[in-house]
Amino acid sequence: MRRTCKVKRMVKVSYKNVLREPIMAANRKIEDLINQRNKIDRELRVMQSDCNHSEQTIKQVPLGEGCQTSTRWVCCECAAVIGYPSGYELNKFFKK
Repeated sequence: MRRTCKVKRMVKVSYKNVLREPIMAANRKIEDLINQRNKIDRELRVMQSDCNHSEQTIKQVPLGEGCQTSTRWVCCECAAVIGYPSGYELNKFFKK
């Protein structure tokens, strides 16, 4: 007599996929945030280019991500950096 047994279907579990899912989700979140930032930057550039810069003031502007600053003319309405103040304007600004 022949003996037969039914083999249940085996499921292959891949731990690589399980571990990569949170990483991929984090990457998607990062990509979404970068896309949002780019969209906001683009909208800000359009608004600043349309502004007349009618009201200006001298302010300390951060240079990059560090803690260095530079003194510049800045529009009061759109916060765009417009130019450099002269030596006389700098002295007047720092004596306030």
